[in-house]
Amino acid sequence: MLAPLAVVALMVSWLGGPLPIARAATAAATCSGSTGPGIPPPASLPAGIGGFHAQWYGQSGYPTLCPGQRSTATVAYYNSGSLGWVSGRMGEVAYLGTWGPEPGQDAASPLGGDGALGSPATGWPRYNRIAMQPAAYVGPGQVAWFQFTIQAPATAGYYRLYLRPLVEGATWMEDFGVFWLVTVLNADGTPPTPAPSGTGYSFQNVATVRGTFGVHLIKERLSDVTVKTLTANSTDCFNNCPAKPLAQYALENAAYAGMNGTYLCPPDYADCASKVNSYEYAVFNSVLRKWLNPRAINSQNGLAVWNGATPTFYRRGATYAQSSASQTPPTAAISNYPLLLQGGAVVDSTAEQSPTQMLRGTKGAIGVDGTYVYLAIVTGATMTESAFALQALGVRDALNLDGGGTAAMWIGGSYKVGPGRQLPNAVLFTKP
Repeated sequence: MLAPLAVVALMVSWLGGPLPIARAATAAATCSGSTGPGIPPPASLPAGIGGFHAQWYGQSGYPTLCPGQRSTATVAYYNSGSLGWVSGRMGEVAYLGTWGPEPGQDAASPLGGDGALGSPATGWPRYNRIAMQPAAYVGPGQVAWFQFTIQAPATAGYYRLYLRPLVEGATWMEDFGVFWLVTVLNADGTPPTPAPSGTGYSFQNVATVRGTFGVHLIKERLSDVTVKTLTANSTDCFNNCPAKPLAQYALENAAYAGMNGTYLCPPDYADCASKVNSYEYAVFNSVLRKWLNPRAINSQNGLAVWNGATPTFYRRGATYAQSSASQTPPTAAISNYPLLLQGGAVVDSTAEQSPTQMLRGTKGAIGVDGTYVYLAIVTGATMTESAFALQALGVRDALNLDGGGTAAMWIGGSYKVGPGRQLPNAVLFTKP
């Protein structure tokens, strides 16, 4: 059935509870699966956008499973468009499809399918269609709760299933970057081998005093890369700013890796109609060698500044603006809020955080530890929880960046997260 907005609280409560997990008969007696906490919906939602559109609206928690074990997953999407979704009618029926980077757009997944192309037969409509809308009609402003079965592969490890809603025969819809992280234990119940912690890209489950969080991470020696901050605009912009995909930034600048930058006003938010892709933050364009939106170097925003391989992180941008350091143009710089870590300590920014930042979701960050520079996308975390995850990774200074549907991470020619939305600015690593 559909869930009108009036009963959101009830369904969010249900999301936080445990989901049924079927024990595989072959699993060892000492192996036991579990499901993490559900992720509630965003604080605000766009509505009435012309055509077919969808907004992520919450999901059940990530499962930890024994080899061969199954679990039931649920994800909710709000119809933010002007057209309804009609079951059984080509060009109008909504599905969830497989998406990139894992397993890839329309690709088969080792976590579920219909038995075709080597996928396990878990009851999906097709190997590349994870679930179909559960009700005959999902009108504008209504919520559809998609449900599907996941089966753990026989090999222990960390697996991800990226998904994206679509109207079959018409168009792919938003939100980008939604995925399931499935941790598969060894047969004796012990955790799988941790992801590598060296340089380059890795995905890690990071244990903190606030819980365990999945982190997409790019880690490089400061001496081995040049950090660049780029903008799509060449003059100050606070209204209807130009934007482009992260991969385009990377390719145009011969970058090795990159990530989304500041918060922006997305085109799918109703209150952003008059200022699409605008951003109220200062960014130093490393190619143009000048500041864009410098008025945003203020007492509210944090700031990360690079002079060659030397980074400095400021709790308040105004501190930088009033210092002698501001008299020398940096090589890269970006502002946002809040600063997450300073000198290895978690910054208490609770009083400054928005309600959305206090919700668990996907959070982006850039950080350093004196030797390494980190680009991170933390999943299923509040703003403060993301700071604890970075601290556990050894980061000493870190600045929050955008996340959610904007989150994008690119390295070595492909996306690890995203592509997400088009970006008015981005952070890049080039090889010196």
